Amino acid sequence: MTDEPFYKSHWREIDTDRMKSYRAGFGWDAAADELYKAAQIFDGATVADFGCGPGKIAVELARRVGPKGKVHAIDINAEFLQIARENAAQAGVSDRVAVHQNEGVSLPFAEASLDRVTARNTIMYVDDPVATLSEFHRVLRPDGIAHAIDGDWFLMAAEPIDHDLWRSFVKAASHACKNSDMGRRLYRAFREAGFQDLEVSIHAKADVDGRLLGMIRNMSKYARESGLIDLGDVDLVVEQIEQAYADGTYLVVSPQFVVSGRKLEPNRAGFAGS
Repeated sequence: MTDEPFYKSHWREIDTDRMKSYRAGFGWDAAADELYKAAQIFDGATVADFGCGPGKIAVELARRVGPKGKVHAIDINAEFLQIARENAAQAGVSDRVAVHQNEGVSLPFAEASLDRVTARNTIMYVDDPVATLSEFHRVLRPDGIAHAIDGDWFLMAAEPIDHDLWRSFVKAASHACKNSDMGRRLYRAFREAGFQDLEVSIHAKADVDGRLLGMIRNMSKYARESGLIDLGDVDLVVEQIEQAYADGTYLVVSPQFVVSGRKLEPNRAGFAGS
């Protein structure tokens, strides 16, 4: 769809190099375990994973909901969904994982049909975050939980890049997102979407091992395509980051905001204090 904004079209059609890195990433690890704790996934639950990517998180959720549960893996990209099917089959959970191509404007579920909806680094790309979160609210059962994790690019720190150069780099790359500072906006968006009993936390593990190098390399591509920064400045950022990684002085911090909200039963919603 050529008339789509870049922040959406570059997820609908993903080039070979990016897809290769996404296939290798997006796994479940100890950090993910901490990020998803407040989602309170339980045995037998029906869960939607919005923006599932290659489906590795959906597969882990499927393990956790058990044979009586169900996970709906949702993404805008058809190839991601095929990879999600493959990963589910390899993990032996195909019978409890269903895939859906969808961008979050209107979810393909009946009202009050899910126990949990999760989303990781996805709300920053949707057209209207509050509208998408309102859809999460609609499809959740009373007492159901929506759980979102999002970054905030303008709160990233990258050593040894000069502060002003890094900020210009991030601003140029941000045309790849609808809201590149979605992390700080999540809490308010949840409230505006009708969620209550909100929990919010911020996780910021320093990367000294190159875990975020792929993200920065992708950001450099977005910055180059934006027309908002001198290409020499983009090259300088990449060169300094790569050199720092090579000589052991590299350090990048990219905070993740985690917000969970509950859909209260009608007779409780009017008395909620949060």
